[in-house]
Amino acid sequence: MNDKLGKKEFKKKWVYLILIFTGFFIARNFVPEGLDQAGWDGFLVLFLTVLMWITNAVPMAVTAVFALFFAGWTAFETQENILAAFSGTGVFFLLGAMIIGHVFTKVGLGKRISLYILPLLGSKASMVLLSIMLGTGIISMFLADIPTALIFYGISLPILKQNNCEPGHSNFGKAVMLGIPTAAALGGIGTPAGSGMNAITMQLIKTIANVEITFTQWTIIGAPIALLSLVVAWRILLKAYKPEIDVVDGLSSLKEDRKSQGKFTSDEWKFGIVFLTMVFFWFFPKLSGLSMYQISWFGIFILALPGMDLINWKEINGSLDWSAILICGTATALATVVANLGTGAWLSQILSDLFLGDIAKQGLIFLVLAINLMMMVGHYPMPQGVSLVGLALPVVLALATQMNINPLIVALPVSMSTSMLLLVPIDPTMYTTYSGGYWEIKDMMKIGVVITLAYVLINTIWMVGAVSIGIL
Repeated sequence: MNDKLGKKEFKKKWVYLILIFTGFFIARNFVPEGLDQAGWDGFLVLFLTVLMWITNAVPMAVTAVFALFFAGWTAFETQENILAAFSGTGVFFLLGAMIIGHVFTKVGLGKRISLYILPLLGSKASMVLLSIMLGTGIISMFLADIPTALIFYGISLPILKQNNCEPGHSNFGKAVMLGIPTAAALGGIGTPAGSGMNAITMQLIKTIANVEITFTQWTIIGAPIALLSLVVAWRILLKAYKPEIDVVDGLSSLKEDRKSQGKFTSDEWKFGIVFLTMVFFWFFPKLSGLSMYQISWFGIFILALPGMDLINWKEINGSLDWSAILICGTATALATVVANLGTGAWLSQILSDLFLGDIAKQGLIFLVLAINLMMMVGHYPMPQGVSLVGLALPVVLALATQMNINPLIVALPVSMSTSMLLLVPIDPTMYTTYSGGYWEIKDMMKIGVVITLAYVLINTIWMVGAVSIGIL
């Protein structure tokens, strides 16, 4: 607190807090037409929480828990119902995904797989980049983005150094190091297991719209969008940063690295068998009679059994991002409660009257395109993905009800967009390769605009196509 920067930050945070809470208590007295006091208070608490997260005036995890009890104090809903909405299946699936990702990295299976993927398409620079991005994207469809990106970063960095790709100057190095987090983010769209936000979205859709989407349904929609967007992103990166080398040397050393890995260890076998079994039952839940969430935690329980010993809780406890769990849980709870109070329907009516209603009359493709673009633009004032989805989902789900269309058509683009944080790179996944020094923030944002627009078009066309062929 002695230096100028510390004092400036101290003052700035207090200004934020005073403005946010003063605005909240003043705004409570001006209930808009179409809402009652409870609905307005619910919206204001949710908005206050989002502003607190954006400004980081108080640590985000602390804000998340505070918001649950502050919401109870305003009495727009009982404290018990608010806390009950927090403990939904999506939050526990997020926790499970983090644990599975940790074990995947710990047993060394991720490194072994990446050693086979990198040289898979040959040694031409463009093909090596595609191998890296496809490997990152496909694995991140089923495992957490960050450990997947870190594994490919760790394998790719020595290859770049071996080819004299100088940080800050090498086009190929820049393309690889931007391609890894981009592919991880896109891969997270592919299946419900790819991102904890996907499972939370599934929970919100079920609780707000009473519509359930299966693991297989999501994958049929999400995987093609993820893979096609990834290939387009690869071409964009090659165009923007034409590799200065034609052939990548050093891939033969990966064969030596593979040999040094030896045979599959017992831990790799144990994790691999359990995880593949989980994936199988995610796709075919009727064979087990279990939900996606139950399958996940049965698998984690098996990994922790005596004799398996793949889960060391003290070790995992230190590596888990508990703030992410608290933030997602609070966003889910507040969004659910606020939607039930009719606030989502009120906001959707306003948006419909302003422009969405007229856009919807032009056809479904224009409505989905507008929602995708709206979400992308929404990342600028609200870059925290969970905040954005918490505000937007109740609105678009109410809009779907008003327009008598399948809620999934508007809800899935909202959820998938939370992974597309290339326009405002604040997500930790985006920074997994930043320390290598190959790219700067302006590089991510410049290329992010182009990749994001391509993704928006792909998402829109595929979503509408899925409707036309009866998938949705």
